[in-house]
Amino acid sequence: MTRYYYAGGRRIELEADDELVAVDEKDADAAGVRVDAGEPAKRLPGGIILSPRARLNEADLERLSGAGALRPVYRRDRTVLVALPEIRVEFDSATQRAAVKAALPTAPFAVEVSDEHADGLVLRPASGRDVDTLAIANYIYEQARPAAASVRFVQVVPKPGVRGET
Repeated sequence: MTRYYYAGGRRIELEADDELVAVDEKDADAAGVRVDAGEPAKRLPGGIILSPRARLNEADLERLSGAGALRPVYRRDRTVLVALPEIRVEFDSATQRAAVKAALPTAPFAVEVSDEHADGLVLRPASGRDVDTLAIANYIYEQARPAAASVRFVQVVPKPGVRGET
């Protein structure tokens, strides 16, 4: 399945990263799985640990998945992106707001409005699953054409001149 998001009105293709795993540390602790943030893992904002998948055994991966502790990891060129369960929608007009509101009930996954203000909305998938956020954000952008419908990503950009580092 092709994964993508929109930025500045352009469709940006993503590649799933099967070598890395992003783990919500709080959910992992609740599941009884300790994920070490030591080298070569990285502690990211939002309580996320980015680690090589090979550092975790299959039983721990299954427990983490069952607990909802795994976050999708994607690549765009050399940048690593971890999707979080939040979508920010911005409006330029009342027409865009109305179009977005009309699109929400028919989104591919149930959506909850977690914040609403004059210029936009913050949405969360009702499932709480980060993997649903791309489909919801893309659907809203493609159906309603707001100024923006963006998944909240944590991005890891390698230092210039360093190859293979994330």
